[in-house]
Amino acid sequence: MRRWLIIPVLFIFLLQFSPVAKAEGGAFLVMDGRLGTVLEQQNADTPLPMASTTKVMTALVVLEQVDLKDQVVIPKEAEGIEGSSLYIKAGDRYSVEELLYGLLLRSANDCAEALAWYAGGEDRGKFIEKMNEKAGELGLEHTQFANPSGLPSENHYTTARELALIMQAAMKDADFCKICGTKSIDIKGQRVVNHNKLLSIYKPCIGGKTGYTMEAGRCLVTMAQQDEASLICVTLGRRGDWDLHMDAYQRWFERLEQVILAEAGDCRVELPVAGGGCVVARNSHSISTNLFQKEGEVEKEIYAPHLIYGNQRAGDVVGSIEYRMDGVLIGESALVLEKDLHVPLKKEFFINRIFRFFRQLFLKKD
Repeated sequence: MRRWLIIPVLFIFLLQFSPVAKAEGGAFLVMDGRLGTVLEQQNADTPLPMASTTKVMTALVVLEQVDLKDQVVIPKEAEGIEGSSLYIKAGDRYSVEELLYGLLLRSANDCAEALAWYAGGEDRGKFIEKMNEKAGELGLEHTQFANPSGLPSENHYTTARELALIMQAAMKDADFCKICGTKSIDIKGQRVVNHNKLLSIYKPCIGGKTGYTMEAGRCLVTMAQQDEASLICVTLGRRGDWDLHMDAYQRWFERLEQVILAEAGDCRVELPVAGGGCVVARNSHSISTNLFQKEGEVEKEIYAPHLIYGNQRAGDVVGSIEYRMDGVLIGESALVLEKDLHVPLKKEFFINRIFRFFRQLFLKKD
């Protein structure tokens, strides 16, 4: 299969409102979780401390480096860390998965240190290097990590926009989604409850991470999903964060619209047939998507073989059509034949082969 055609199609959705959630200081942002488009923001590019929302990146890097079932013997460096804790002890044995639950639900700083030590190859410093390398891979220009927990440091900061991008990347990992979306779990006799109360009070919420220090104030990053569309909300140094997030989600989900990209059969594609001629294929069903009001360009991409071979029936799948916005797949359909395709064998075909054989034979003798 190959890309047959790329056609830019312009869809325009006008933003019909501009009220940004208002509060003093800090930062606020709402992002389309699928497309990465910022829908609403205040101070989104101001570098700020992010407290324990740091642990989203910690978990993402851990999941890329080690296996959930790996057993970690807790080092002495992870015992008695200040702040939230799972109260792990040096010499205790925990799985990576158990430590990640402690990290993301209870926001345990001792779990952060143990995971950084283990996933860094028993070198905490190397793990922090990996965190900053990952930030670079994600294209983050105003983010720097000095530790895996979020404890205060002048070299530890991010922006609301870049924290949303970290969350977007993390939520693509199924294990991260499962863990951070868990309301509570038992770990070695301890009942560990998720600090993200949006999971309990706002049904569309599927995950998130809280944070707080005196220096950073209240920090929160969450993600909510509805009708196959998702939103990420970030607040840094903002009071009333639970209400800010819920209000933002409700406001934007109310503006979620279904957009028809193509009705069934609207996309007509002519494909060459081996031996000559063409055959027509069309999209098998209507293609639609749910989008927040915005302005953007949609690309239509058609995938089909170079040639169509042999006898085929109307309705047989011969390719596919995809619609993408900002490089993200937003709709697709199979391409099917419009009519039966019959490629009869020519009667003279075998005779011609014999003729060519003897002709070449005599030419070689000469």
